Amino acid sequence: MNDHPSYPWDHHSDQPHVIKDKKLKHKIYLRSLWYLIKSVLLLLLLPVLLPILLVKKSWKARSVDRCIGLSIHIESERKGKTVVPLADLKELVDELQVNQLLVRIPLADFENIDRYIEHIDALSNEHREITVNILQSRLLLDDPVALKQAIHSVISRLTGKVEYIHVGNAYNRRKWGFYHFGEYFKFFQTVRTVCDEVAPKMKLIGGSVIDFEPPSLLESLFHFRKGHYDGYASQLYVDRRGAPENTQFKMNFLGKINFIELIRQCSWKAKGSLWISEMNWPLKNAGKFAPCNGDALVDEQAQADYLTRAYLLSIASGRVRTCYWHQLIAPGYGLVDNRGNKVIKRPSYEAFKTLNRLYNDADVLTFDNGNHLRIKGLYSISCKKLIDGKMTIIQAFWSNSGEHKIECTKGSRLLNQSGNPIELENDTSMLINSSVVYLLKSD
Repeated sequence: MNDHPSYPWDHHSDQPHVIKDKKLKHKIYLRSLWYLIKSVLLLLLLPVLLPILLVKKSWKARSVDRCIGLSIHIESERKGKTVVPLADLKELVDELQVNQLLVRIPLADFENIDRYIEHIDALSNEHREITVNILQSRLLLDDPVALKQAIHSVISRLTGKVEYIHVGNAYNRRKWGFYHFGEYFKFFQTVRTVCDEVAPKMKLIGGSVIDFEPPSLLESLFHFRKGHYDGYASQLYVDRRGAPENTQFKMNFLGKINFIELIRQCSWKAKGSLWISEMNWPLKNAGKFAPCNGDALVDEQAQADYLTRAYLLSIASGRVRTCYWHQLIAPGYGLVDNRGNKVIKRPSYEAFKTLNRLYNDADVLTFDNGNHLRIKGLYSISCKKLIDGKMTIIQAFWSNSGEHKIECTKGSRLLNQSGNPIELENDTSMLINSSVVYLLKSD
């Protein structure tokens, strides 16, 4: 990785280190001050937009199409972990049966572009859609000619292999290399210019706001610069709030999805759909591999619970084109732990596999948003899908308010969050808690 000296890459958590240079921080602050003021002033739009959100809250039955996705980061050698061979990586992806992949290509690692293309080729098949996230490099942002040449080479190599490019990452976090939104959108325009020359059918998704920050969201969607997004990407982390049902600004994960989609629909800059390009919950006891610290860290079982529930909420919204878990292999937050010489599948791996098997390409029928059977904090979402040649109704239950017992019909087939059968203590009562339980009924 060809790092900028002021933006070193943390290979343990696969993100840049926090900026420590005080002079650089001051420089960035001065250069971005006007953009900060403008983004805050855009909050004045909210009194106009929020009433529209209230009107659009109605829920309708819908199909689940390409909603469940997974991010793949091409690893580098690092002390304390083993790099999973490409053949083994492909085997994990195939076992999960996931057809929506997001692969990062960091421009700072452009010299190893052949390795990224090799992974994309190996993971591709006729049913799988691979989207590429081109990560910015501060060194190249400072050299526009070299930047365009690097982007041209990447896009040329991807032509015919991918349909969508996710442009940039976390523009509202200065450690990622952008000083302000104006610089991000100039980067986006450069990618657009290259695509118009090399791959005119390629679609670009952008925005790239990390976390739920309304000023940055508004700034990325309400401006008059030339160009538009073919899809709007949000790195919608809610891990610092704990469970996905917990609220911030009186909005839980589902509420934030609805809010972002409303703003996107009101914008003249975003065509296409809303994409959640990153989501995860980082883990306790991961040491230097954890991307953060403090209360945001959870144990492995809670991670599996939150993953499943967040995906079910995004499915229920009907407003997310694809939601990508970040990521498959990462000691601090992935579905797979590769510390030492072992590759260990976490509970979240089994939870993801079960969810994808049951809900991918299903038709959603009903959704009870935290008030199932009039019990506060009890959620339920049902769908229908052809399984083993039989049309099957699949109903998922979970609780964000402790344990509850509810009745089910005699002879019901129950699966736990990992896809294992549940034997009831009696014929009709099942226990619902923070882990999702699936009830299956076949015609």
